[in-house]
Amino acid sequence: MSAPAAPSGPVASDSADVAVCVATFRRPDELAALLGSLGALEVPEGVRVWLCVVDNDAQGSARPVVEAARARLPFPVEYLREPERNISLARNRGVARALERGAGFVAFIDDDEVARPGWLRALVETRARFGADAVAGSVRPRLDPGAPAWAGRSGLFAQAQPAAGTPLPTAATSNALVSRRLLEAVPGPFDPRFGRSGSGDSLFFTHGVRRGARVVAAPDAVVEEAVSVARARAGWVLRRAFRVGNGAVWVERALGPPHRRLGWRVLAGTLRLAGSAAVLPAAALLGRAAAVRALWGVCYGAGCLAALAGYRYREYEVLDR
Repeated sequence: MSAPAAPSGPVASDSADVAVCVATFRRPDELAALLGSLGALEVPEGVRVWLCVVDNDAQGSARPVVEAARARLPFPVEYLREPERNISLARNRGVARALERGAGFVAFIDDDEVARPGWLRALVETRARFGADAVAGSVRPRLDPGAPAWAGRSGLFAQAQPAAGTPLPTAATSNALVSRRLLEAVPGPFDPRFGRSGSGDSLFFTHGVRRGARVVAAPDAVVEEAVSVARARAGWVLRRAFRVGNGAVWVERALGPPHRRLGWRVLAGTLRLAGSAAVLPAAALLGRAAAVRALWGVCYGAGCLAALAGYRYREYEVLDR
Protein backbone atom coordinates (compact mmCIF):
# COMPACT_ATOMS: atom_id res chain seq x y z
CA MET A 1 0.00 0.00 0.00
CA SER A 2 1.63 3.24 -1.07
CA ALA A 3 0.53 6.70 -0.01
CA PRO A 4 1.94 10.08 0.93
CA ALA A 5 3.42 10.26 4.39
CA ALA A 6 0.93 11.09 7.11
CA PRO A 7 1.46 14.37 8.96
CA SER A 8 3.68 14.33 12.01
CA GLY A 9 3.46 16.66 14.99
CA PRO A 10 0.41 18.60 16.17
CA VAL A 11 -2.37 18.93 13.66
CA ALA A 12 -3.72 22.29 12.63
CA SER A 13 -6.97 22.71 10.77
CA ASP A 14 -8.44 25.53 8.74
CA SER A 15 -11.89 24.63 10.03
CA ALA A 16 -13.40 23.71 13.36
CA ASP A 17 -16.33 22.08 11.58
CA VAL A 18 -16.96 18.46 12.57
CA ALA A 19 -18.84 16.10 10.29
CA VAL A 20 -20.33 13.16 12.17
CA CYS A 21 -20.35 10.30 9.67
CA VAL A 22 -22.46 7.17 10.00
CA ALA A 23 -22.42 4.25 7.56
CA THR A 24 -25.56 2.14 7.89
CA PHE A 25 -27.09 -1.00 6.39
CA ARG A 26 -30.61 -2.18 7.21
CA ARG A 27 -30.64 -1.36 10.90
CA PRO A 28 -33.60 1.02 11.15
CA ASP A 29 -34.25 0.61 14.88
CA GLU A 30 -30.60 0.90 15.84
CA LEU A 31 -30.11 3.90 13.53
CA ALA A 32 -33.12 5.65 15.04
CA ALA A 33 -31.69 5.15 18.53
CA LEU A 34 -28.33 6.54 17.41
CA LEU A 35 -29.85 9.62 15.81
CA GLY A 36 -31.90 10.21 18.93
CA SER A 37 -28.75 10.16 21.06
CA LEU A 38 -26.98 12.61 18.75
CA GLY A 39 -29.74 15.12 19.40
CA ALA A 40 -28.48 15.47 22.98
CA LEU A 41 -24.82 16.05 22.12
CA GLU A 42 -22.86 18.69 23.99
CA VAL A 43 -21.15 20.69 21.25
CA PRO A 44 -17.97 22.56 22.25
CA GLU A 45 -18.01 26.32 21.86
CA GLY A 46 -16.85 27.45 18.44
CA VAL A 47 -17.44 24.05 16.82
CA ARG A 48 -20.03 23.62 14.10
CA VAL A 49 -21.47 20.14 13.62
CA TRP A 50 -23.36 18.47 10.81
CA LEU A 51 -24.37 14.88 10.28
CA CYS A 52 -23.85 12.70 7.23
CA VAL A 53 -25.63 9.34 7.06
CA VAL A 54 -24.48 7.04 4.26
CA ASP A 55 -26.96 4.29 3.46
CA ASN A 56 -25.20 1.20 2.07
CA ASP A 57 -28.53 -0.34 1.07
CA ALA A 58 -29.26 0.06 -2.63
CA GLN A 59 -32.97 0.23 -1.72
CA GLY A 60 -32.43 3.30 0.44
CA SER A 61 -34.07 1.78 3.51
CA ALA A 62 -32.46 4.27 5.92
CA ARG A 63 -33.94 7.36 4.27
CA PRO A 64 -37.27 7.35 6.21
CA VAL A 65 -35.38 7.01 9.50
CA VAL A 66 -33.13 9.95 8.67
CA GLU A 67 -36.03 12.10 7.46
CA ALA A 68 -38.00 11.37 10.62
CA ALA A 69 -35.07 12.43 12.79
CA ARG A 70 -34.11 15.50 10.78
CA ALA A 71 -36.54 17.91 12.45
CA ARG A 72 -35.49 16.81 15.94
CA LEU A 73 -31.75 17.26 15.44
CA PRO A 74 -30.14 20.61 16.29
CA PHE A 75 -27.70 20.56 13.36
CA PRO A 76 -27.87 19.98 9.58
CA VAL A 77 -28.37 16.43 8.34
CA GLU A 78 -27.39 15.01 4.98
CA TYR A 79 -28.48 11.65 3.60
CA LEU A 80 -26.35 9.89 0.99
CA ARG A 81 -26.59 6.47 -0.59
CA GLU A 82 -23.78 4.13 -1.59
CA PRO A 83 -25.50 1.41 -3.62
CA GLU A 84 -22.55 -0.99 -3.82
CA ARG A 85 -22.47 -3.24 -0.77
CA ASN A 86 -19.07 -2.34 0.65
CA ILE A 87 -18.50 -0.72 4.03
CA SER A 88 -15.26 0.93 2.88
CA LEU A 89 -17.03 2.61 -0.04
CA ALA A 90 -19.77 3.80 2.29
CA ARG A 91 -17.24 5.33 4.66
CA ASN A 92 -15.35 6.89 1.75
CA ARG A 93 -18.52 8.51 0.42
CA GLY A 94 -19.13 10.13 3.80
CA VAL A 95 -15.53 11.30 4.09
CA ALA A 96 -15.55 12.73 0.57
CA ARG A 97 -18.70 14.73 1.31
CA ALA A 98 -17.30 15.94 4.63
CA LEU A 99 -14.11 17.20 3.00
CA GLU A 100 -16.08 18.72 0.13
CA ARG A 101 -18.09 20.73 2.64
CA GLY A 102 -14.92 21.95 4.34
CA ALA A 103 -14.98 19.92 7.56
CA GLY A 104 -11.75 20.07 9.54
CA PHE A 105 -12.55 16.83 11.34
CA VAL A 106 -14.70 13.76 10.87
CA ALA A 107 -16.21 11.91 13.83
CA PHE A 108 -17.11 8.28 13.17
CA ILE A 109 -19.72 6.26 15.02
CA ASP A 110 -21.42 2.95 14.14
CA ASP A 111 -25.12 2.52 13.41
CA ASP A 112 -25.59 0.07 16.30
CA GLU A 113 -24.27 2.47 18.93
CA VAL A 114 -25.61 5.40 20.91
CA ALA A 115 -23.52 8.36 21.99
CA ARG A 116 -23.46 9.75 25.49
CA PRO A 117 -24.04 13.52 25.63
CA GLY A 118 -20.37 14.30 26.33
CA TRP A 119 -19.05 12.06 23.53
CA LEU A 120 -18.21 14.68 20.92
CA ARG A 121 -16.97 17.22 23.45
CA ALA A 122 -14.52 14.68 24.89
CA LEU A 123 -13.24 13.76 21.43
CA VAL A 124 -12.68 17.38 20.43
CA GLU A 125 -11.10 18.42 23.72
CA THR A 126 -8.80 15.40 23.89
CA ARG A 127 -7.58 15.96 20.35
CA ALA A 128 -6.81 19.61 21.10
CA ARG A 129 -5.16 18.82 24.43
CA PHE A 130 -2.72 16.28 22.99
CA GLY A 131 -2.27 17.76 19.51
CA ALA A 132 -3.28 14.48 17.91
CA ASP A 133 -4.11 13.61 14.32
CA ALA A 134 -6.90 11.36 15.58
CA VAL A 135 -8.41 10.22 18.87
CA ALA A 136 -10.27 7.02 19.70
CA GLY A 137 -12.99 6.89 22.33
CA SER A 138 -14.44 4.11 24.48
CA VAL A 139 -17.00 1.58 23.26
CA ARG A 140 -18.97 0.00 26.08
CA PRO A 141 -21.30 -2.96 25.59
CA ARG A 142 -25.02 -2.70 26.25
CA LEU A 143 -26.20 -6.28 26.42
CA ASP A 144 -29.77 -7.17 25.58
CA PRO A 145 -31.67 -8.18 28.74
CA GLY A 146 -32.21 -11.59 27.15
CA ALA A 147 -28.49 -12.22 26.67
CA PRO A 148 -27.06 -15.18 28.62
CA ALA A 149 -25.26 -14.36 31.86
CA TRP A 150 -21.96 -15.81 30.68
CA ALA A 151 -21.71 -13.15 27.96
CA GLY A 152 -21.38 -10.38 30.52
CA ARG A 153 -19.02 -12.38 32.74
CA SER A 154 -16.70 -13.27 29.88
CA GLY A 155 -15.44 -9.73 29.39
CA LEU A 156 -15.25 -10.37 25.65
CA PHE A 157 -17.59 -7.51 24.78
CA ALA A 158 -15.71 -4.93 26.87
CA GLN A 159 -12.51 -3.11 25.93
CA ALA A 160 -9.53 -2.03 27.98
CA GLN A 161 -9.55 1.75 28.47
CA PRO A 162 -6.07 3.33 28.39
CA ALA A 163 -5.52 6.72 29.98
CA ALA A 164 -6.28 9.88 28.02
CA GLY A 165 -3.52 10.73 25.59
CA THR A 166 -2.04 7.23 25.48
CA PRO A 167 -0.59 6.66 21.98
CA LEU A 168 -2.39 3.91 20.09
CA PRO A 169 -1.01 1.69 17.29
CA THR A 170 -4.40 1.65 15.55
CA ALA A 171 -8.07 2.52 16.09
CA ALA A 172 -11.54 1.83 14.74
CA THR A 173 -14.31 3.88 13.18
CA SER A 174 -16.73 2.71 15.86
CA ASN A 175 -15.66 5.76 17.88
CA ALA A 176 -13.05 8.14 16.54
CA LEU A 177 -12.36 11.75 15.58
CA VAL A 178 -9.97 12.14 12.63
CA SER A 179 -8.36 15.28 11.26
CA ARG A 180 -8.80 16.37 7.68
CA ARG A 181 -5.06 16.18 7.07
CA LEU A 182 -4.88 12.54 8.08
CA LEU A 183 -7.89 11.65 5.94
CA GLU A 184 -6.31 13.40 2.96
CA ALA A 185 -2.94 11.71 3.52
CA VAL A 186 -4.22 8.27 2.48
CA PRO A 187 -6.03 7.88 -0.86
CA GLY A 188 -9.52 6.56 -0.37
CA PRO A 189 -8.98 6.67 2.57
CA PHE A 190 -10.58 3.26 3.31
CA ASP A 191 -9.46 0.38 1.11
CA PRO A 192 -12.41 -1.17 -0.80
CA ARG A 193 -10.66 -4.57 -0.71
CA PHE A 194 -11.64 -4.67 2.97
CA GLY A 195 -15.24 -3.65 2.29
CA ARG A 196 -16.70 -7.12 2.84
CA SER A 197 -14.16 -8.55 5.26
CA GLY A 198 -13.84 -5.65 7.70
CA SER A 199 -10.57 -4.30 9.18
CA GLY A 200 -10.39 -1.50 6.62
CA ASP A 201 -10.46 1.02 9.46
CA SER A 202 -7.63 -0.83 11.21
CA LEU A 203 -5.62 -0.65 7.99
CA PHE A 204 -6.23 3.09 7.67
CA PHE A 205 -5.19 3.93 11.22
CA THR A 206 -2.24 1.52 11.30
CA HIS A 207 -0.98 2.92 8.01
CA GLY A 208 -1.18 6.44 9.38
CA VAL A 209 0.55 5.67 12.69
CA ARG A 210 3.44 3.89 10.98
CA ARG A 211 4.00 6.97 8.86
CA GLY A 212 4.14 9.37 11.77
CA ALA A 213 0.54 10.19 12.61
CA ARG A 214 -0.37 10.53 16.28
CA VAL A 215 -3.47 8.62 17.40
CA VAL A 216 -4.33 8.76 21.09
CA ALA A 217 -6.95 7.44 23.50
CA ALA A 218 -9.94 9.48 24.67
CA PRO A 219 -11.55 7.26 27.33
CA ASP A 220 -14.09 9.91 28.37
CA ALA A 221 -15.61 9.91 24.86
CA VAL A 222 -18.09 7.10 25.44
CA VAL A 223 -20.49 5.34 23.11
CA GLU A 224 -22.55 2.29 23.96
CA GLU A 225 -22.79 -0.62 21.54
CA ALA A 226 -25.96 -2.69 21.39
CA VAL A 227 -25.24 -6.40 21.85
CA SER A 228 -28.25 -8.36 20.70
CA VAL A 229 -29.16 -11.85 21.85
CA ALA A 230 -27.92 -13.14 18.49
CA ARG A 231 -24.50 -11.60 19.08
CA ALA A 232 -24.32 -12.82 22.68
CA ARG A 233 -23.87 -16.38 21.50
CA ALA A 234 -20.69 -18.41 21.45
CA GLY A 235 -20.93 -19.00 17.71
CA TRP A 236 -21.05 -15.29 16.87
CA VAL A 237 -18.26 -14.44 19.35
CA LEU A 238 -15.94 -17.11 17.96
CA ARG A 239 -16.60 -16.12 14.35
CA ARG A 240 -15.70 -12.56 15.30
CA ALA A 241 -12.48 -13.81 16.92
CA PHE A 242 -11.58 -15.63 13.70
CA ARG A 243 -12.34 -12.48 11.69
CA VAL A 244 -10.21 -10.27 13.96
CA GLY A 245 -7.22 -12.58 13.63
CA ASN A 246 -7.80 -13.02 9.92
CA GLY A 247 -8.11 -9.28 9.38
CA ALA A 248 -4.98 -8.49 11.40
CA VAL A 249 -2.84 -10.57 9.06
CA TRP A 250 -4.52 -9.19 5.92
CA VAL A 251 -3.75 -5.68 7.23
CA GLU A 252 -0.07 -6.58 7.52
CA ARG A 253 -0.13 -8.09 4.04
CA ALA A 254 -1.69 -4.91 2.63
CA LEU A 255 0.89 -2.70 4.33
CA GLY A 256 3.71 -4.67 2.76
CA PRO A 257 7.39 -4.57 3.83
CA PRO A 258 8.96 -4.94 6.31
CA HIS A 259 7.81 -8.54 6.19
CA ARG A 260 9.06 -9.16 9.72
CA ARG A 261 5.89 -7.45 10.96
CA LEU A 262 3.80 -10.06 9.17
CA GLY A 263 5.96 -12.80 10.63
CA TRP A 264 5.57 -11.47 14.15
CA ARG A 265 1.82 -11.12 13.70
CA VAL A 266 1.49 -14.73 12.57
CA LEU A 267 3.82 -15.94 15.33
CA ALA A 268 1.78 -14.09 17.95
CA GLY A 269 -1.41 -15.62 16.59
CA THR A 270 0.11 -19.09 16.60
CA LEU A 271 1.32 -18.73 20.18
CA ARG A 272 -2.10 -17.47 21.22
CA LEU A 273 -3.77 -20.44 19.56
CA ALA A 274 -1.42 -22.90 21.24
CA GLY A 275 -1.65 -21.25 24.65
CA SER A 276 -5.43 -21.00 24.55
CA ALA A 277 -5.77 -24.61 23.42
CA ALA A 278 -3.54 -25.71 26.29
CA VAL A 279 -5.71 -24.03 28.94
CA LEU A 280 -9.02 -24.96 27.32
CA PRO A 281 -9.62 -28.17 29.34
CA ALA A 282 -9.12 -26.32 32.62
CA ALA A 283 -11.15 -23.34 31.42
CA ALA A 284 -14.05 -25.62 30.52
CA LEU A 285 -14.22 -26.71 34.15
CA LEU A 286 -14.62 -23.08 35.25
CA GLY A 287 -17.78 -22.53 33.23
CA ARG A 288 -18.97 -21.27 29.88
CA ALA A 289 -17.48 -17.77 30.18
CA ALA A 290 -13.97 -19.10 30.76
CA ALA A 291 -14.34 -21.72 28.05
CA VAL A 292 -15.45 -19.18 25.45
CA ARG A 293 -12.55 -16.89 26.42
CA ALA A 294 -10.11 -19.73 25.77
CA LEU A 295 -11.82 -20.62 22.50
CA TRP A 296 -11.59 -16.97 21.48
CA GLY A 297 -7.81 -17.25 21.50
CA VAL A 298 -7.94 -20.48 19.53
CA CYS A 299 -10.17 -18.93 16.86
CA TYR A 300 -8.10 -15.75 16.70
CA GLY A 301 -4.96 -17.77 16.04
CA ALA A 302 -6.76 -19.92 13.50
CA GLY A 303 -7.85 -16.77 11.67
CA CYS A 304 -4.23 -15.56 11.52
CA LEU A 305 -3.03 -18.86 10.05
CA ALA A 306 -5.91 -18.96 7.57
CA ALA A 307 -4.96 -15.49 6.30
CA LEU A 308 -1.35 -16.56 5.92
CA ALA A 309 -2.60 -19.40 3.73
CA GLY A 310 -4.56 -16.89 1.61
CA TYR A 311 -8.07 -17.34 3.01
CA ARG A 312 -10.09 -14.17 3.57
CA TYR A 313 -13.09 -14.27 5.88
CA ARG A 314 -15.81 -11.90 4.65
CA GLU A 315 -17.92 -11.18 7.70
CA TYR A 316 -20.01 -8.52 6.01
CA GLU A 317 -21.38 -10.90 3.40
CA VAL A 318 -24.13 -11.52 5.97
CA LEU A 319 -25.75 -8.86 8.12
CA ASP A 320 -25.41 -9.64 11.83
CA ARG A 321 -28.36 -8.53 13.91
